[in-house]
Amino acid sequence: MCLLEVKDLDVSLRNKSRSILKNIRMKIEAYNIIALIGESGAGKTILSRTISGLLPENMAIDSGSLFFKKHSVSYRWIKNQRGKLVFYAPQNATASLNPVIKIKNQLKEVCRNDSKEPIDILNSLSLLDTHRILNAYPFQLSGGENQRCLLAMAIALAPQLLILDEPMTSVDSHFKENFAHKIQQIQSEYGMAILIVTHNLTLIKDLADFVYIMHKGRIVEGGTFIDLVTQPKHHYTKEIVSYLS
Repeated sequence: MCLLEVKDLDVSLRNKSRSILKNIRMKIEAYNIIALIGESGAGKTILSRTISGLLPENMAIDSGSLFFKKHSVSYRWIKNQRGKLVFYAPQNATASLNPVIKIKNQLKEVCRNDSKEPIDILNSLSLLDTHRILNAYPFQLSGGENQRCLLAMAIALAPQLLILDEPMTSVDSHFKENFAHKIQQIQSEYGMAILIVTHNLTLIKDLADFVYIMHKGRIVEGGTFIDLVTQPKHHYTKEIVSYLS
């Protein structure tokens, strides 16, 4: 079943001086892991923030349609459904956490999954010394620890769609090695769709059910990882695939 669909989406700066996203078409199937691949500046983060109801104030949707489970919905509706429908985890996790509230209290505030305690969620993400982390403020933790604390908050909220924007930016080497396994475990256990936004095609090699390639504000190609590697059509896809050989 299609969870979220984007049709012919155009986004620009409010003064119309520059187009940011052009004719975006994307489908996110329920319970799937989707990857959005592209270089810095391609528009990946803006697209992710748009479908999360977090579009920057200086940008606006010019045209296009959004569908949730095949029902037409407005951007305002998605914005009001943040958390239970979609959770967006940005690159800078530390900036997304409240600096004056301990991690344990932030987790308790959002926990919807009564069967899971905050410490159990942190343990499932391979965090060491979880008692210390629960009693810490974000500024007392490393970037990688904050990244996983934000991921724990997403799990506690149990959204239908989890968006991870460049999730490997600040995590430690141990979590990097086990990243694919942990993401598959989260997807399976909590039954959510996951969108991974990255410039790293190798990262999602054995992970993504479907891959979208983004270039200069457009989605230029989509397919399985094998399809894109063996039969790339767009010149940008051919370019990034060439780095795998």
